[in-house]
Amino acid sequence: MEINILYTSDKDEHRKTATMVRKAVKNLGISARIFEMESEYSFSRVVVNGFDLVGAEMPRNGQPRLSYDMIVRGLEQTAW
Repeated sequence: MEINILYTSDKDEHRKTATMVRKAVKNLGISARIFEMESEYSFSRVVVNGFDLVGAEMPRNGQPRLSYDMIVRGLEQTAW
């Protein structure tokens, strides 16, 4: 599995997102290559095997908020 963490210049949000992704991968026992790269998005995104987790659950107000549960659901859906 390939996971790309696309982040903004907001380092605090990036660290939080990266920590949640690593924790979810470990807890689910998934073998994954994790890449982190800065992007032009206005918020952090997690892309799993080409599937954008934020795009899958974009809230109505347009401000996505990645949660641990959202990451776990995305990993489960793409891993099995």
